[in-house]
Amino acid sequence: MDSSVQANLSFLGTDILTVNFTSVRAYKNEVPIDFSINAKVFYPKKANDQFKIIMEVGLKAEGFFELVVAAVGHFKLDKSLTSELQNSFVNVNAPAIMFPYVRSFITTVTSNVGQNIVPIIIPAQFFSGNLEEMTSYPESE
Repeated sequence: MDSSVQANLSFLGTDILTVNFTSVRAYKNEVPIDFSINAKVFYPKKANDQFKIIMEVGLKAEGFFELVVAAVGHFKLDKSLTSELQNSFVNVNAPAIMFPYVRSFITTVTSNVGQNIVPIIIPAQFFSGNLEEMTSYPESE
């Protein structure tokens, strides 16, 4: 086996699409925070070696605040990969590569909205399963 040849997954960056923050009253860790991640994949028709991960992360403490961040991660993939390896890169590796950027953004936002909320540091996440495929994405139109 030639160890100098590696499968190529290139991370081209993350863009924050939307940030929605609503604060009802100051939150100082009084109740647990509900946390959700929804990630989907989009394959642009014009660039068949690229794909996008669209990730929405939600945080909510009932009666205190709600924060929803949507982001898109841009990736390029070596198309000579086996379908099994490609599937793993798209559904597991790409969201895992992108998530720390969204996580860091959320920590920065919650650290800078004043005294209404304590800084929130989301734990690391593990991704598995198959992402739902989006058939259209605003950039593609």
